[in-house]
Amino acid sequence: MIYPAGGSLEERADTAAMYAKTHGNIPAGVQKNRNYEWPVDPKSHVFGYGEKKVPNGAASSIHAERIDEAFPKTVIVDKTVEDVKATVQDLLGKPKNLG
Repeated sequence: MIYPAGGSLEERADTAAMYAKTHGNIPAGVQKNRNYEWPVDPKSHVFGYGEKKVPNGAASSIHAERIDEAFPKTVIVDKTVEDVKATVQDLLGKPKNLG
C-alpha cells in the first residue's frame, strides 16, 4: 500500500504542477509565477526606490548623502536645542510639552 509496484521516487510534472497550484508547494528558490497581465515588462521594470546607475559608483559609496539629494541633509544638533524646540514650539493638535 505504501510503495505500490511500478512506482518511482520521481514526481511527474503534472502532479508537481497540481501540488504547486493547490498547496503552494514549490521547490526552494523557485520564483512563483502568478501569470499577471502587467502593463510594463516585469523582467526590466523595478518597483520601489531605485538609485540611478552612475559610472564610478564606488566613489559614491564614501559619500554620506545620496547623489540626487532625495532626502534632506542630516544635521546634528545639541540635545538642549531640541529640548527647547520641543518645549517652546506649539504643535497643532498635540498637547504642549511643559517639561
